[in-house]
Amino acid sequence: MRHNGFEIKVSDLLNGKITDTLSFENQRLSEIENLTPEGVSGSLTLQSLDHKSLLVTLNQLKCSLEDSCDHCGKTFIRELEIENYVAKYVTEIESEFQDKEQDVLLIDMKNGVIDLEEMLYHAIQLEEPFVKRCSVCERLPVVEDEER
Repeated sequence: MRHNGFEIKVSDLLNGKITDTLSFENQRLSEIENLTPEGVSGSLTLQSLDHKSLLVTLNQLKCSLEDSCDHCGKTFIRELEIENYVAKYVTEIESEFQDKEQDVLLIDMKNGVIDLEEMLYHAIQLEEPFVKRCSVCERLPVVEDEER
């Protein structure tokens, strides 16, 4: 299993009903090219569900992204804050039981770790706006096309 660099050892958590919390700051994500140098910060709650699965809750994720305004083309910094995002990590994915309401990711049982970069990537991508507008263009009135 290929790892991206933001790994947490979880083998101890799978041995019992255990909950753990950790904080992280200035974490870089290779998959998000427009992330500012400050990276991603937030906290995680890891909860063992049984000897085959964990529930991981991302709390208070904060990061800044360098985007280009779809209206005027200028570069601007878009601040992003995610209050809560949940993913389930399992030792094996059983397709008929896959939960449609949350991410289901794999635990690397060989090394006893989970890689959080994919979870963080999904959380950030879900907040991606359809149209990116800088603060100046955000205040402009929206002009709707008239039916002809």
